[in-house]
Parts: sequence; structure tokens; C-alpha cells
Amino acid sequence: MNGANGDLWGIGESSSPANSAAEAAALAGPAAGKSMWRLARIKSHGGNAVETDVAKSSNAGSIARPEITAVCPPLAKRSGRNGFTLVELLVFIAIIGTLVGLLLPAVQTAREAARRTQSISNLKQIGIALHLFHDANRHFPAGFKSTTTGSWAGGSNDAVPESGPGWSFFAFILPFVEESSLHKSIRFDLPITDPLNKAARETPVAVFVDPGDTSPKLIDVTDSGSTPANASVPTVICQAAVCSYVGSLGTLAYEEQPFNGVFHRNSRIRLSEISDGASKTIGVGERMSRHTRSSWVGVVPGQELVYAPESPQYRSAEPSWNWRPAISSVLVHVRSSTPSLQGSPGGFIGPYRVGTQFLNMDGSCRLIGDETSPEVFRALCTRAGGEVVPAGY
Repeated sequence: MNGANGDLWGIGESSSPANSAAEAAALAGPAAGKSMWRLARIKSHGGNAVETDVAKSSNAGSIARPEITAVCPPLAKRSGRNGFTLVELLVFIAIIGTLVGLLLPAVQTAREAARRTQSISNLKQIGIALHLFHDANRHFPAGFKSTTTGSWAGGSNDAVPESGPGWSFFAFILPFVEESSLHKSIRFDLPITDPLNKAARETPVAVFVDPGDTSPKLIDVTDSGSTPANASVPTVICQAAVCSYVGSLGTLAYEEQPFNGVFHRNSRIRLSEISDGASKTIGVGERMSRHTRSSWVGVVPGQELVYAPESPQYRSAEPSWNWRPAISSVLVHVRSSTPSLQGSPGGFIGPYRVGTQFLNMDGSCRLIGDETSPEVFRALCTRAGGEVVPAGY
């Protein structure tokens, strides 16, 4: 194409059978040995072209000069669209939203399964530590150690007067969960609240924290008054590192003796005393801090356990509603229901939708969900009750 006037130059071809015949006749003549080239100059007119000149030959004049016509198709018009229309964009967004909606539950389920697996690992490590302690001392550790200074009044939520120090079985098994340095730093002869134990009681221990428990690292140990009342505003006694697990004291009232679980104040239970079978006796279970906040350190005399502000049972007008005695900060009794968000602040409750996970005293783990009957759950929490636990539990 000539850029100045838009002319096209090319090799012309005959446009009709007559022209083709004339060419053939010419080539058959005396000048047949010489090739004849036809050069046509074509001018474009809105996509159409017309022929003008014909070519020279070495024998010009001896043959007819057929007319040559060439046609150039019109150039395709360029579309002016450079992006999506509004409808296409909305459809695209709807498709992405649908895919996210389908994938998100699967991702959440996978993450919860991973957290549950880690929590089971924590429970099993605690179980191994309990048995290592048993091997070294010929008995399981006490639920907590404390000196009583009075007697039990007989009410289910009545506390026994005591002076501490209050350190729990979690503190006693620290050397067996690779926390020997922390164990050595504790002054077990002094109360938990003593200033010399501040650094120790505020130290988090990874194996005591459920990965599904989105709790603060430090929790407030609180007192709801010398005579606790639902409307009492809890006052802070001290702060301590959080714990997502608690032990089982059985199915009786908190201070009722003889207790029928595995742990209690100053207890020394041997494996041989678990006659119901270690695989059918619960020792430790989950309790998330979104329901109740407690620590691994133990029992602080004078404290009460109340619902966490995140709990659906929490009442801002009655912040101490349904309070429980100090012993429930590390030990739970099972009375009339399976783990539930509607339960008391002193109960078991895990952070997972499928149920709450527990450690059996043989080191295995089990899941207690809504389908488990309260009778079976109670039977699993006694060490020597003689109950028959159905197959599958």
C-alpha cells in the first residue's frame, strides 16, 4: 500500500473465463517462452477496488490486453468495547460469592478439626504426665493442696474454709510436660497470690491451652464477696495464666466426702482404686474460657467462679449470677446434664460444635456430645461406682 494515496500494488489475475482464454492463447504464440506478468494498480474506494493498468511484455502489441479487476473486502470495523458490561460484572461477582459460600464452611470445618486434633494431643500429654507422676509417687497428684480451717456447711455450693496454698495438679505435673524450669520457680510453700509467685502464676503453659479456646492469656481471679450474691460485682484478687482444662471430682456435691471421682483436695488416688476401669473413667476435660475463665495454678481461697462476659449466660445486671465456689476453678462435678452452654460456670464445656473432649485415666480420649445421656456421662465420671457403661462409650 502506498501510504500517500492509499493505492495497492499487486499481481493482477483475470476476472473472467474469457480473459483466461486470451492469456492462454498468447502464451501459446511465438512469445510462449517468455512469461507475461500483469501488474495492476488498484485504488481503494470504501473497501472496493477497480483495475487500471496492465502489464508490459516483451511482445507488447501481439496479444490482447484483458482487463483485470480486483476486489478488496472491506476492513472489519473495530469494536469500541474495552471491558465488562454491568450485567457481566454482576454475574461474575455472584459466581465468586457462590464459590466462597461453598468453600468457607469446608475451610472452617477443616480448621476446627485441626484444633480438635491439637486439643486431643494436649489431653494425651497431660495423661502421660499424670501416669509419669503416678510412677514416681505411687499415686496420682492431688486435685489441689490446701489446709482447711473449718468444716463444710452442707450446701452444694458451700465452700470449706481454707488457707491454701492451693496449687493444683497442673502445677504438680509441670516437670512431666517439659516445664521443669517453671516448676522449680514456684514456691509451693507459699500461697498462689504471694508476690514471690507472681511471675510463675502469670506464665502461660502451651499444653494447658486448647487451640480452639480464644481466651486472654491472663485471667482475673475474682471474689464475689464474703457472702456471695448474684448482684455482687466481682473484685480482682490477682491475675493468673489461663487454662482450658479442668479435672473431675465425681458426681457428688463439691465438698461432699468421700468424693467418687479422681481428683479432690489433698487426694492421693492410685490406679488400682479406679475399679470401673481406667478406660471408662474420665479424669480431665475441656472448659473454654468463653464460658468460664480459670487458671492452671489452682484454688485461691475466697474466690468464686462466675460466667465470662462472652458467655450467653452472663448477666450484666447480675455479674455473679449462678456463682460457684473456689474448688470449681480446677475441679468439676457432674450432676444432671452433659456439657452445655446452659450449664453452670463450674461445668465442662468445650469450644467445638461436635462436643466436649475428655481424657480417660488410661491416657485415651473420648468425645461427649449432645447424643450422650446424662446417666452415661455420670457413670464415666466415677472411679468405682460399678455402673455398666454401654458399648460404644
